[in-house]
Amino acid sequence: MTQREKTLGLAVAAAGALFLGTRGVEKYRAAVDRNANLQFEAERALDDANFAMLRGQRARHQLNQWRRRSLPTNRDVAESEYQDWLRTQLTAAGLTVKELADKSALNRRPEYTDLSAAIDAEGTLAQLSDFLYAFYAAPHLHRISAATLTPAKEGDKLTIALTVDALILPECDRTNALAERPPQELPKSAAEFRDSLTARNLFVAYKPEADGKGDAGADSDAADAKLSGMTYGDRGWRLAVLKQKSGEVSHFYEGDSIKIGRFDGKLLELDGRRVVLETKAGRVELRLGQTFADAKPADDEST
Repeated sequence: MTQREKTLGLAVAAAGALFLGTRGVEKYRAAVDRNANLQFEAERALDDANFAMLRGQRARHQLNQWRRRSLPTNRDVAESEYQDWLRTQLTAAGLTVKELADKSALNRRPEYTDLSAAIDAEGTLAQLSDFLYAFYAAPHLHRISAATLTPAKEGDKLTIALTVDALILPECDRTNALAERPPQELPKSAAEFRDSLTARNLFVAYKPEADGKGDAGADSDAADAKLSGMTYGDRGWRLAVLKQKSGEVSHFYEGDSIKIGRFDGKLLELDGRRVVLETKAGRVELRLGQTFADAKPADDEST
């Protein structure tokens, strides 16, 4: 074999080794990319599983709370005891009860049994506010689903028509007694609640007063603070709040207080998608991408 042939042979061998090496690097990089994708999918699946587990725990906790507030499982006893309780609260507030009638539907569901009562009463707005305060502070699983107030032609009396709904949950451990738990803590005292209702005429359109900072209710700081992200870690979900003008980012966990502009609240729930905060005006909720100026009453405020 001549020197030229040897040189050509070495060149071919080097080219083959380079080709095989390049193919090997490409396969290695492809394997790394596949593994990175698999890791990303696994992390996302783990986040979804943690989120689902957290939601399940919250749902179980909420259901247990509702069971403790349920009317007794004996329907006849529940209807009698609850109507007696309603009448007691109405008269204690000073209202005159014209009629209190059962309006429950006959159909029952395996998940719950509902009771409904129609109330026809008469009294002042202050007396009605006292009843409402006692109603919402009570531990029972109930709500006022409809209300009609008609002013009398003379004096400060009102004709009051209320529809009240209450639930019996099948796994409640009481059969013949209403829930006996401490009153629920409401954002305002009874006097503050009464004053807030009686301080204005309910039968004319409400016009909020300007506060000297521009349009009534406007809050540029709250409108600038945006919910930019939620991540899950050792301490649970963490909320990221971006101040859009400055680029400053702050982080909050459940239980933290948040004060931005005129918005002032405590972070109660954070589940990766929705944020619930307690404010002086009640519970409000926000979702990712919204600002604190977009806060709306939380869904559970209406039940």
